[in-house]
Amino acid sequence: MPLYEYECEKCSYHFDKMVMRYSVKVNCPICGGDVKKLMSTFSVGGSHGKAANLPADFGPKMCRNC
Repeated sequence: MPLYEYECEKCSYHFDKMVMRYSVKVNCPICGGDVKKLMSTFSVGGSHGKAANLPADFGPKMCRNC
């Protein structure tokens, strides 16, 4: 089930909410105001908390031209 992060545009309250469908209207649980969806991080899980089936060098790469 998708867990989304939101921030209220009126009172700036930050919260997470599990939403089953994208079309569901979400309002702030504190003031009832409109909210904006925030960019969220995610993790890739595997056995014993390790990422499964990822190459050993998987991760951010440094820019060699900067």
